[in-house]
Amino acid sequence: MAFQLAFNKTELEGAPPVPNGWYTLQIKNFRPRAAKDMESVFLNAELAIVGHDLYENRRVFVGLNTKMAWMWPDFVHSTGLPMEVVQDGFEGTERESFTIPGVFEGADTSPENPSQWKYLGPLLNKTLEAELAVIPAKDGFKAKNEVRQFKCTVPGCTMKHSTNLIRG
Repeated sequence: MAFQLAFNKTELEGAPPVPNGWYTLQIKNFRPRAAKDMESVFLNAELAIVGHDLYENRRVFVGLNTKMAWMWPDFVHSTGLPMEVVQDGFEGTERESFTIPGVFEGADTSPENPSQWKYLGPLLNKTLEAELAVIPAKDGFKAKNEVRQFKCTVPGCTMKHSTNLIRG
């Protein structure tokens, strides 16, 4: 006997965005993919709202594009962790480089196919505080949530963090 899955229209549309405000989020995963122009990579952090009666486990995604690395410290510092120094021989010099803590398994063997990468590192399951904003529906896209800003929790941090990450 054949089995057919059926969903009503509301189930197919998905849940509406959560209201503007500050939420506790937990990092569940990263889903990297190449940009259409193949010039950059979106790390696509998958976060879930935690500790909220109405919106528990609701998903929020943060692109973290490699061309927008200036926002990576905001994201990482919200977990209480510092950025990681790249071990490339330039540590402690003007040419020192930084990255998010951890590694993407497969990035070295399949650099052209980020969807095959798997994140291994201390950010998984970390919680953070972020202000979410509702982005209205536009040009055929549904309304959604985006992160306006992250709350830095790195003790003694003196870095200036962004207070509005939303473009447009």
